[in-house]
Formats: sequence, structure tokens, C-alpha cells
Amino acid sequence: MFVKLSEYITQQLEKGKIIQSDNRELYKYGFQQGLILVLNFITSIVISVIFGKVWESILLLAAYIPLRSYAGGHHSDSSEKCYVVSTLIMFIWMLILKFLILPTSCWGIIFLIGTAVCLVFSPVENLQKPLDEDETRVYRKCALIILAVEICLWSCLTFIVQIFVQVIPLSIFTEAIMLVMGKMKTRGVSKKDSG
Repeated sequence: MFVKLSEYITQQLEKGKIIQSDNRELYKYGFQQGLILVLNFITSIVISVIFGKVWESILLLAAYIPLRSYAGGHHSDSSEKCYVVSTLIMFIWMLILKFLILPTSCWGIIFLIGTAVCLVFSPVENLQKPLDEDETRVYRKCALIILAVEICLWSCLTFIVQIFVQVIPLSIFTEAIMLVMGKMKTRGVSKKDSG
């Protein structure tokens, strides 16, 4: 679906002489990624409206996306699988926020476990786009800065604004799970390559 639509958009821009043919694959890829991003955002908002948790979902995404962008972790093999996984994560987040009542101390434990995993494993590279030493250093530094900001926000705001009690630990813990899954996937592939 995304491939065909991005191909159509690229063709129309090419016909209109808006883009050059030698850059067509780059534009096609960019349109495909943009369409996936828009669909993911719309789906997330729809799910959050259904659960009555719009602000929570916006805060979750604001905490999760920057950390995920630099810390890495599991990546799906196709854009369709990525969409399904992203939708599933949002659905699970909304179920947790709507129905799981935990004391602040439990959220604190979730926060600490997620933070520890992120500190140890960040960044976990994507097998399709391995990181060199410099990129690994830059991505790790950015991931740790984002994590530090989220730690400060959670520490300062958790007792003032109740929503932060759950949102930041949930986003960090989710990223921790994605890091572990990515690490397991990377090790599984490297064992197959060496075996």
C-alpha cells in the first residue's frame, strides 16, 4: 500500500518536473516513510481517543520517540510489520493507563529497571543499517542525554503532575524491551553467520 502510493506521488512529481529522475528512489523512500509516520500518528490518536487518554498518548510519544530514535532496538522487517507493532504498543499503553492501577513505588521500580537497561544497552543498531564507532558514540551520547532529561522530568514532576508517574516509566520500559529484543535479534543473526 505505502509502496504503491509513494511510487505514484514520485511519478507525479517527476512528470511535473518538480523532482529529478536521478533522485527518484530517495524521494520514493522519503514519501513511504512519511506516509507510515502519518498513519502511525493518526492511528495512535484514534486509539487514545477511544480510551480517553489523548494527553497521555501525546506525552508517551514525546518521551518515547526521541529515546527510540537514538537508543535503537528491535526493528520490524517491513513497514507493514512496523505499523502493526507500533499500533500494538499504543494499544497496550492505553490498556495499562486505563486499567492498571499501581502505586508510585511500583512505577518507580519500572522506571529504574527500564533506565538501567537503557543505560547498559543503548544504542542497539539495526541489522540493515549498522553503526560505525563514531555513530555508536554519537547515538549513545544522544540517547543518554534524552534519558537524563526524562529522569529529571520524572524526578521533578512526578509528585506535581500525576500523569508523569506512569507515562515516563512506561515509555522508558518499553524502549528497554525493544533494546533487549533488538540485542537478541542481533545476537541470533551473528550466531547464524558464525555457525
